[in-house]
Amino acid sequence: MDIPPLSKYSCKKRGNNKFMHICHVPVIHIIISHMKYLICSDLHGDEKTFERLIKIKDVLKCDGIISAGDFCPTMSMEVSAYNIEFKTVMGNCDRYHTYSLLPTPKDFIIFDYLSHKVVVTHGDCYIPSYFNLKQGDIFISGHTHIGHLGKEDGIILFNPGSPSRPRDGRRSFGILSEEGIRLLTLPFLKTVEVLSF
Repeated sequence: MDIPPLSKYSCKKRGNNKFMHICHVPVIHIIISHMKYLICSDLHGDEKTFERLIKIKDVLKCDGIISAGDFCPTMSMEVSAYNIEFKTVMGNCDRYHTYSLLPTPKDFIIFDYLSHKVVVTHGDCYIPSYFNLKQGDIFISGHTHIGHLGKEDGIILFNPGSPSRPRDGRRSFGILSEEGIRLLTLPFLKTVEVLSF
């Protein structure tokens, strides 16, 4: 199945994609399978860490990067120069940054991954119950700068922490793959938490 890059924001119907409007916030709802993503949050414009994550994405053979907000790009953080699939949501600090090189992020994105509905949001405005998630669905958020992977009422809750400004002493990020979700730390890519599907 040909799926448009996650970095595209549009309200036009493309292929098998379903575009939804919830609370007047345009949201892209797409179906993704057999792909692997590096998940990060709260980079706060840290260019060196972003470049390192891109290298890690390549080493771990990820198909793209999804940020749970507060990417806060600087003018030199031109994602398009890296030719990667990249998607970010709006974080509380992103509201003070100009997105001239990237599309302005939305408050959340929703996509289907294998048999799971996945919601990515920053975590400062929305909670899992807002999205009518069911057992096995995945809620990814950032904001706290503290990595966490667990389940509550059968819903997988994942916060990749922050690879640049951690508040728990671990510079962390995650991997979403067909096997499940892993929370890893820098600099040695040590897996600290795993949740298998």
